[in-house]
Amino acid sequence: MRLHALMCLTALSFLMLQSCGKVAPQPDTCPAQTYGEPAQVPAPLRSEGGRFKDTGGGTVILRGINMAGNSKVPPFTPITDASTLDPLPGWGINLIRLIFTWEAYEPTRCSYNESYLSYYERATAWARERGIYVIVDFHQDAYSRFSINGCGDGFPPWAVPEEIELITPDNGEACSSWGVQMLVDLSHHQTWADFHRDTYGAKTRYLNMVESVAERMAKHPNVIGYDIINEPWGTDAELHDLYEKIAARIRGRHPDTILFVPPHAIDSSGMSTCTIEKPLFDNFAFSPHYYDGVVLLMKAWLGASPADALNRLRGTAVAWECPMLLGEFGAPAETAGVEGYMEAQFDWLDSYWVSSAQWNYTPGWREDVKDGWNMEDLSITDVSGNTRANFTPRPYPQRIAGTPGEFVRDDNGFTLTWENNPATGFTVVYLPPGYADCRRANLNLPAGANGSCEQVAGYLRCSVSGPGSIRLTFSR
Repeated sequence: MRLHALMCLTALSFLMLQSCGKVAPQPDTCPAQTYGEPAQVPAPLRSEGGRFKDTGGGTVILRGINMAGNSKVPPFTPITDASTLDPLPGWGINLIRLIFTWEAYEPTRCSYNESYLSYYERATAWARERGIYVIVDFHQDAYSRFSINGCGDGFPPWAVPEEIELITPDNGEACSSWGVQMLVDLSHHQTWADFHRDTYGAKTRYLNMVESVAERMAKHPNVIGYDIINEPWGTDAELHDLYEKIAARIRGRHPDTILFVPPHAIDSSGMSTCTIEKPLFDNFAFSPHYYDGVVLLMKAWLGASPADALNRLRGTAVAWECPMLLGEFGAPAETAGVEGYMEAQFDWLDSYWVSSAQWNYTPGWREDVKDGWNMEDLSITDVSGNTRANFTPRPYPQRIAGTPGEFVRDDNGFTLTWENNPATGFTVVYLPPGYADCRRANLNLPAGANGSCEQVAGYLRCSVSGPGSIRLTFSR
């Protein structure tokens, strides 16, 4: 069935659900949580003028990874050793979008699992030791492992509406078509209708949960923000209301953090445009996802450019006057033409200075269970921890001392331009292993300016003394 027909069916079923059902929410009977003053940890990045800026005023470009596919299923804790993160800086990764699973944190209503949050904090601290930023990703897909034929993840079983029969979680071969099931399963839309109405108090508990997590994560200086809910469902009005409520809870505990705002889940197809109202809060970024359905289903890229879909997504960020983080994208490693497909997406990201987090890095990937959830197979590493065909480290500017201009790669190297602001320090470009062996830097400077570049541990760091247009060529 074509996507637009599925969307019409979804909309019709949702409207039917809106016209019936319960209106009085169940009171939240959990003990009230009290907090002191919020942590006063300086924010490492801020959304400003459509860019991410650091405390020194430099423009930061994020090239990240999601961790991890098997975070969605028990034991929910795949990052068991700090060494798991050791390869990331060498691959040019400066961000982890770290999956947080509500089911793992509050498996029983009103009772938080301290050991899970401690695990999550420990992984965040390990990332900081390696110079990696973290986004707290409140993750769900299709609501819960205990609904939609046992194929979802995220929400605990007690958050499934009473009228929906609890299903024994599967998350195996039978769930490989979970995306289609999510579109056509009326019980899935019922769960979201009840959630937004707070019929059984699940929405209230969600808000309390994110506040509890923000209270702890605010103490970690490498946490740049929160992806407030992964790929949600609901009407534009419902989602806008939810975002405002979540933002208030997080900002009450972590005032200076960036909030990463998603569109409706269906917009990850790239075939529709986000129509949710611009958030009323500040310091936020638009964080859509993009997957080419043909590539995922056929496991082949036929050369179609992703630019139209990505431009449509970026249009919302432009309208909202905020940065964009492409929070998920990728393809199975065995996809025919996967190298070209991924290169086309990264070329687009470079062209528009859009930050990103590829899906995904799964420690413990295995041939029999793949990423560990619904037989998805998008991990960038194999069973031995070696990178696969769907990921190739490539050079990119991590930080610009001023205003970005253009970044263009070719077979000889790359050319980078920017308007320099010497008060903001260095411009830094990541260089993949071996990339610099036969290339050298050349700076074209304004009259009267001095500048130089040095290679330091896989990075090219350039300093220019005065303002003006800078052109850096790094080539053979």
